[in-house]
Parts: sequence; C-alpha cells; structure tokens
Amino acid sequence: MKNIWQIVVLSALVTVLAGCTPALNWREVRFEDGIVTALMPCKPDTGQRDVTLKSGDHIVVASLQMRGCEASDLQFTFGQMTLPADMTSTEAMAAWRLASLAPLNMSSADASAQPWVLRGADAMPVPVKTQVTTPSHRVQWVWFVRDGKVYQAAVYGSLPSPKLDAIADEYFSGIKLP
Repeated sequence: MKNIWQIVVLSALVTVLAGCTPALNWREVRFEDGIVTALMPCKPDTGQRDVTLKSGDHIVVASLQMRGCEASDLQFTFGQMTLPADMTSTEAMAAWRLASLAPLNMSSADASAQPWVLRGADAMPVPVKTQVTTPSHRVQWVWFVRDGKVYQAAVYGSLPSPKLDAIADEYFSGIKLP
C-alpha cells in the first residue's frame, strides 16, 4: 500500500512539474565566430543560403546564416551576413530590410522604423527596429552591424498576438555584444 501512495504522489508531482514547464525556454545562441550572442526562447534550427540583395542598380549575392525556432505561437529568427564586398554596411542593411519586407508585399514606406540602441554595435549605420502589420501577421525586426557583419533578429506572429510586443522586447534585449 505504501508503494501505491508513493507512485500516486510521484505521478502527481511529475504532472504538476510538466504543467509548469515554461512556453519559452530561453537559451544562448551564437554563430561560429562568436561575436554576437542572443537569447532565443527555443532550440533553433540552423541554415545557410545565398540571398540576393538589391541597392539601387547594385545587385549582390551574399551568404546568410540563420537560426530559427517557434515557441508560444511565435516564430523567432536570428541571422548573420558577412558584409558583401560591393556594398557599404548602410547599403547592405537597407537591402536586407527591403528583402525582408518583399515577401509580405510591403515597402519601406509601409513599415515603421526607429533607431534602436545596442551597446557595442557599430555606430554607422545606426541600429534600426522595424515593425509591420499585414492583414494576417505582425512582425518586428532589428538590424545592426558589427565588425563587417550585418545582423537581423525577428519575431513573427499572427495578427491577434497581443504578447508579441513584450516577447519581442525581451528577445531583442537578450542580444549581447562584447
């Protein structure tokens, strides 16, 4: 009889602990060069691909490394791109921003942008936080440059996602530079 009670108590404890597991399990993520670290709320998948960036008449192919995951009905990404030789950091950051807006059928005029403070980021171009709302989605991005690399962090959610702003602020505040 004593063993049965132990099993019941242990089962109840496991159930309570499983119910208390947080939806966001923050962990440190970095790229191979280790310059920038970010806290992501889930274990990210990794990928790398070439992307085409346009700046005026200038078209450049750049290698993009990404980390991405989904938690609490939101998608999180963290990307790093080596500055293309044929572009300034300002051009590359602006081109990446336009490339991110294009799949949403948005232009830079459709997106609100404001300076964003990140200690340790290169002063030029100024780090930027951008937000857009489509009929079905909301997105927040931040872009910044450090040591010849352009970075982007993003949070994507459905339109009725009231927690997106608070979680995006928490995610972006977890980005650290030495």
